[in-house]
Amino acid sequence: MMRNKIYIIALLLLTVATAVAQTRIQDEWGRQYKKPKFKANAAGLYTDQYDGVHHLVGLQVEGAYSTFFQSSKLMSSAPGGYALGATLQYAYLNGPFFIQTGVGVRWQDVKNKVTDQQYQRDAVDAAGTLSHMTYAFEQRKDETRELYAQIPFYIGGYFRGGYLMGGVKASIPVYGDTRLDMLVSSTARYDGYIGPVEEMDNHGIRREVPLTPDQQKGPALNLKVDVLGVIEAGYELAFSNKGKPGYHRSNMNDQRLRFGAFAEIGVLNIAPNTKKVLYEVPEGSPYDFQTFQYNHVLSTGKVSTTHNFFAGIRLTYFFFGVQSKEKCLLCGLHGTVSPL
Repeated sequence: MMRNKIYIIALLLLTVATAVAQTRIQDEWGRQYKKPKFKANAAGLYTDQYDGVHHLVGLQVEGAYSTFFQSSKLMSSAPGGYALGATLQYAYLNGPFFIQTGVGVRWQDVKNKVTDQQYQRDAVDAAGTLSHMTYAFEQRKDETRELYAQIPFYIGGYFRGGYLMGGVKASIPVYGDTRLDMLVSSTARYDGYIGPVEEMDNHGIRREVPLTPDQQKGPALNLKVDVLGVIEAGYELAFSNKGKPGYHRSNMNDQRLRFGAFAEIGVLNIAPNTKKVLYEVPEGSPYDFQTFQYNHVLSTGKVSTTHNFFAGIRLTYFFFGVQSKEKCLLCGLHGTVSPL
């Protein structure tokens, strides 16, 4: 009899504990998972970041290999150089498709090998003797440094997190200079001697004298305005997501980060119209190499066509974005979500 009473008391205590626990769980569940009452034009619905119309503003930075493709055999496209750039971007998205434009700057620093050259002329040495001079210019590299203002226009689309876009970019040179690097040697022939005279520094006959870029600076090339054909592909990470992956509240700031690889080639011929000499030895200083006149190959008229080339990587961060208002298909007459 006593055992039955104990069982009944234990059962009553278990029933009361279960009821209290159930009430507590329901209260906690209601506070955390209460069905929100979104307003169609206020809080907005959860929506895919790749649906509807979006407006994005961001900053793009890039690094690239760069060189010139040109028509002259005097100059090689190797070794090339680098380019760094930054662009303020605006993108208009409508579903999986987008249009992108902006304004930016790019700095280019390119070196190109020049074939070995010889230059001959007569000179009168310090003793008043006529000599037939031969100058050799070897291991020459012509360096171009240029700053461009740029205006891009792209059309592209998304596919499974990736993106592909192409378009054109106006490139306007605004500042620059040139620098030359080479070894210069000289030999002399005299009518009264057999064979050339070499390495006589006291007579100005020298061998492989280095001329460095710091010593041989020149003005900008006066490159023409260019239009670049552009293609870019990469992957985009969408931030500010709430709810399901890839979804966010339509009134939230739309932030995205892109990693991309790109290639650009100049459509127009940007070769300068200048016709400077490649080398010129002054009459009064035929033995002082630093007084000689040297000009970048692209400025001499010996190159008829020149096209820019870039290939590298880009990082684009859209730090501000909004989504145009969408019609709430589940909303009732008073703007709240209708029960399902």
